[in-house]
Amino acid sequence: MTMKKSFAYYLISTLLFFWSCERWYTTEDVSHISYLPEFSLEGGEFISLLRSDTIEYEDPGVTAVSDGVPLTVYSAGEVDVSETGVYLIQYYAQNHDGLIGVTERIVAITHHDVSNNDLSGSYTTNIWEPVETKVKKINKNGLYECDDVLGFPGFKIEGKFVDLGNNELELIHGEGYFGKYSGSEGTYTRSTLSWTIFLVDPPYVGVEIPVLWKKN
Repeated sequence: MTMKKSFAYYLISTLLFFWSCERWYTTEDVSHISYLPEFSLEGGEFISLLRSDTIEYEDPGVTAVSDGVPLTVYSAGEVDVSETGVYLIQYYAQNHDGLIGVTERIVAITHHDVSNNDLSGSYTTNIWEPVETKVKKINKNGLYECDDVLGFPGFKIEGKFVDLGNNELELIHGEGYFGKYSGSEGTYTRSTLSWTIFLVDPPYVGVEIPVLWKKN
């Protein structure tokens, strides 16, 4: 379910962007600097909550300014606290010139407290030939970054994933040499990480690449 939401995120955000934007003209007679919206996310770009059947998600809030002028912020996306997974909330604002800025928040709903887990370390995959990735924990509540998620020799693709507990993880959507890839569910053990890369940009749209990383 969450993977479908992540894929839908690409489609919706792309449509919103092109539908909302106006063509930008520059002439020799009229020119000025236009400042893109700058966002401040209360509570940070990553929030982790324990799965619950009794509470609802309340967004901490977001503000945006352009050259010091406050802007109206719109949002898209929902969080179901009763279902574990990763949810993406997108925020966007438009400055007085019609230029749109976009940012997002990652919200993880976990099976249990994962703050004591640590999946950091060096891992190797052998899909084509041995390729190493380094995994680093960047939030105590289970957000990780790694310098390669695909393992294709010579083309590192940086990415992030979330520890959901119960040996489950979710890869966050991203972009690299082969275009955008969707978020996907995966698993982990004490010595392995695994997920599938779903490519969503032409000419690779629909390509699925399972990746298994073994800890060094």
